[in-house]
Amino acid sequence: MQKYPSLNPNQEFDRSITISNLKLSHLEYKNVEGKNLFERVKGFQNLVGSLRKQKIILYERRNMSPPAQECYGMDDYGDIFYGINFASADYLGLCTNEQAKEAAATAAQEYSVNSCGAPLAFGASKYYMQLKEELKDYWGMKEVLLYSAGWLAGFGIIKGLIRPYDFVVMDELCHNCLTEGAFAATKNVSRVPHLSLEAMEKKVSEIRTANPDACILVVTEGLFSMDSDYTDLVALQKLTLKYEAFLLIDCAHDFGCMGKTGKGVFELQGLQDFSNVLLMSGGSKCLSTNVGWVACNSFEVIDYLKFFSSAYMFTNSVNPVQCATALAQLRILNSEVGSRLRIKVLENYHYMKKELNARGYQIIGYPSPILPLLIGNELVCRVVTRLMIDEGIHCNGIEYPIVRMGQARLRVNLQPQHTKEHMDTFIETFHFCFNKATKIVQESLEKYQLALEQQEQAQQAKENQNKANFNDNRMELKKPNL
Repeated sequence: MQKYPSLNPNQEFDRSITISNLKLSHLEYKNVEGKNLFERVKGFQNLVGSLRKQKIILYERRNMSPPAQECYGMDDYGDIFYGINFASADYLGLCTNEQAKEAAATAAQEYSVNSCGAPLAFGASKYYMQLKEELKDYWGMKEVLLYSAGWLAGFGIIKGLIRPYDFVVMDELCHNCLTEGAFAATKNVSRVPHLSLEAMEKKVSEIRTANPDACILVVTEGLFSMDSDYTDLVALQKLTLKYEAFLLIDCAHDFGCMGKTGKGVFELQGLQDFSNVLLMSGGSKCLSTNVGWVACNSFEVIDYLKFFSSAYMFTNSVNPVQCATALAQLRILNSEVGSRLRIKVLENYHYMKKELNARGYQIIGYPSPILPLLIGNELVCRVVTRLMIDEGIHCNGIEYPIVRMGQARLRVNLQPQHTKEHMDTFIETFHFCFNKATKIVQESLEKYQLALEQQEQAQQAKENQNKANFNDNRMELKKPNL
């Protein structure tokens, strides 16, 4: 097993942990009450503070160099590390390509650095308009509207089009931006079991029967990132047509990297009828920028969103540097180079899955640049992620509420540029760290259980002593005075 050099070679990390309670989720602290806004949130530190002291809260790790296949990073505790990068969501490994860097530099020289207004208020640029045109051509759609981030697109589309008297039916695992947008738009939101066309049709049919004139929007994703799976989009589109509903597909994680030409899972499955379809996506995974967009074949829908989607109207435009970067990356996606990269990243997926399965580990979902490696126990997952960093592997542990309780996992983000040596090192390191983490957590649980038993024994002994003292006092009171 290759171990990447630590910047502190003499430091041996003690990753043993102390369990003070088994509350692993922060959600119980979400609906806090009390008139003092600052005071009522302090109880959250009872959970997160103890985990942070043990360095197993691993949020806010940051890049200390370009997030290529190997890079430097720093955690929230100031520890700097170096190693193989399976954490960054750069599905085709384009963030360091020279064309994009040159395009960004050219745009910065031409436009300087600015975000000088919303698109409706002199905030766009020629790169902004060109990106819209090339996205339309790439997806084969008539109209595109750019948002300043993928999250804003998901939220803004639903909130901009759906009214309180409309209905939204969505897969239960749809992204936060979609669920937030739906609940902000209407109380008539139904979430159906993941990937179940039967449940989806049942719910849509019920709504249409009870509300023959209502607008119904069905929402799903091209590729669900935490499970790396997808529904039958062709069948779902036909279902929506049957009930005169409309379909929104979030292609944030399959755009650029799935399908023969990278259009997404809808291309992979052969979806052809877009008469009632809205497509949306973001640039953070394959375009190296935070741009988001919606596309459809209706000019009227896109023009309406310009005026009634607040996430578009009241947010500054995507700046020229970002637009130029996205354009450069989009042209790569649409080239023979893009085709080769898509083939290679799936080859890497199949290799990793085969080798990890051979060692008894479970991989969730379908082939994509995302490889969800199931661990199960949330605490084991946290410790594994920490140990992997110590051993020179950057990866992300995912747990509840992002996924179900007991379904914690590593979300392994693959790139075409990962070599066999990179992948073999990951596999060997994970196997080592998983076994070590399991042992650490088991020992900690045993100590925790022992401490509980000792507390119970001490409490019982105290109660027995109090009872004995009480009885002694009663006997003293009953003695006759001589």
